[in-house]
Amino acid sequence: MPVEHIPLGALLTSKRNVRRTDRKADLDALAASIAAHGLLQNLTVVRAPEERFEVVAGARRHAALKLLAKAGTIARDFAVPCFIIDEGDAAEASLAENVQRVAMDVMDEVDAFAALAAGGMPVDDIARRFGAGVRHVEQRLALARLSPKIKAAYRKGDVSLDAARAFCISDDTVQQETVFRQMAKPIVHAAGVRAHLTRGRVPASDRLATLVGIDAYEAAGGRIVRDLFEPDLAYFDDGELLRRLAFEMADVWRGACLAEGWGWVEINLGHARFEGMAGERLEPTRRPLDPDERDRLGRLDDEIAVLEDALADAEDEDERFAELDRLVTARDEIADGSLSWDRERMAHAGVVISVDHGGRPSFVRGVIKRTDLKAIAKLGARRDTDGGDVSGEVATTAAATPDSEYGPRPGRGLTEALTRARTVALRAALVAHPQAALALLVHVLASRSIGAGVTLGVDIVARTHLHDDAAAFVAAREDMQRGWRDDGPRLDALFASTSEDLLKALAVLTAETIDLSHAGVDAGGGDRQALADALASALDLDMAAYWTPQLEFWMQCPKAYILKALADAPSMAALAPAAREARLAAYGRLKKAELADAASQTLAGGGWLPELLVTPVRKGALALTAAGADIAEGLVAANGRGAKRRAPEGKNAARP
Repeated sequence: MPVEHIPLGALLTSKRNVRRTDRKADLDALAASIAAHGLLQNLTVVRAPEERFEVVAGARRHAALKLLAKAGTIARDFAVPCFIIDEGDAAEASLAENVQRVAMDVMDEVDAFAALAAGGMPVDDIARRFGAGVRHVEQRLALARLSPKIKAAYRKGDVSLDAARAFCISDDTVQQETVFRQMAKPIVHAAGVRAHLTRGRVPASDRLATLVGIDAYEAAGGRIVRDLFEPDLAYFDDGELLRRLAFEMADVWRGACLAEGWGWVEINLGHARFEGMAGERLEPTRRPLDPDERDRLGRLDDEIAVLEDALADAEDEDERFAELDRLVTARDEIADGSLSWDRERMAHAGVVISVDHGGRPSFVRGVIKRTDLKAIAKLGARRDTDGGDVSGEVATTAAATPDSEYGPRPGRGLTEALTRARTVALRAALVAHPQAALALLVHVLASRSIGAGVTLGVDIVARTHLHDDAAAFVAAREDMQRGWRDDGPRLDALFASTSEDLLKALAVLTAETIDLSHAGVDAGGGDRQALADALASALDLDMAAYWTPQLEFWMQCPKAYILKALADAPSMAALAPAAREARLAAYGRLKKAELADAASQTLAGGGWLPELLVTPVRKGALALTAAGADIAEGLVAANGRGAKRRAPEGKNAARP
């Protein structure tokens, strides 16, 4: 079949070509190859009207030539070598060319690229001449450096392509062959190969690797081993160097903690362990924030809320998460700055430093060794005798508030705000119940007397806590103080007071010592919450009279928490199960701001409270939930059907 040279402008794309789809990246690569090596294969065409020709085989080459002409690489009338066939053979010729084509084997391409590189051709030139990416060429050259035994096994089918790529994590052919001999054939799983070859190396995702960071490790002379075929995989080659750098960082933290006044610091860069430690912890006291601190804290909370809302549907790689971490850290620093530890007790307690799963340092302060319990107990006994300050008391529970069965919980800042609101309500309620205040006072003093530990959240040491109190509490305190002289309560006057007046004063004074706010994650938070629940139940506290959920509250809640609250709303209990599911599904599709607005409207005025503020139900009381409504509805329906079936029997039995 003779070859004719036809001007590029006379060639047309034929609808008879069986190939319909081409990726632009493939055409770019083919164009680069033609520019570097020329057109190595002729086109097949049929005659068309007006001295034109339709390309029935070689459409990709035709398209690549047009790209080159458009770029000015070749002339627009470039002479293209073509076979001219009869129109009746066009479809068959197109099909034969595409079906019979066999793609070049990967290892053949590897050897070809390796030969070019061995001849001195730079990687960039190889990539440009063949229209390939530089990374693609580097990957092929990495495969070329594999042990000949592994390449031969690949050609025999004993090693998959993925496994062959995994062998490239090591440049040592002896190590490659050792692992190859150890593994069962055929070797198909890349993960197994990679695990054998990276023993002794530390993955970059490891907590210590994240803590130290690649830059610091490389600056210290460490080598990072990267996987050409898995961009997200990297390994720290020298585990000992990595651990040394991590401990150097921890030594700086140790010095800072010792400078704070702690008696000892234990470093455990894996999981934090507490062998030999007592269950008790030192508990700091918290001073009220000054106006400047409150202002900065408010601004940070606003910024965090805006950023959390913006990141609600963001990918994990979003760089704004780093800014969120910075803001949260700044907020925590303000909160932690208001904590005060007892200096004498600190000398008998310490800090455990560890690294969490995210590679962040974790400091557990106030840890007490069992051997120090007696010293701290003696210090406490001496202070009780002297009537001294007991700031930094020992907490009997180290666990944070446990996760709720209710579902998702509010964040730390919101938990603090909610429990502060409940503290204000409890203080106001307690002044109206002197008998309960007396019981609380006896409980606190008795707990200390028998050595049962400190009652967290109630400071019976003549130390009051400042709160933006409710009007009822403020009025009771002013009424009490009005009856005293300017120099305070006189002992002789108190001896002459009635029991009723003393109990009223006691209720106010005891209420002033209460501060049951907590962050939900701090040591002692569980104890404070339990005491708040007990007080609320004893006082029959109606928290809805002191606090209602506003839109601002819902905007600070996680989306899952809002959905759970809506699912348990009284209005949902009235819906049929199918309608309830449809309504919840519709809520789930809303954006955060829309969902918060829906919650503020749906739950407004209904007395809904977050679990942290709910007064425990007394024995014998009943509450109807959506699930309970379904059960009740089913029982009613079943009883109705049973009554209808039993009616005839009753009628017959009544006959004489």
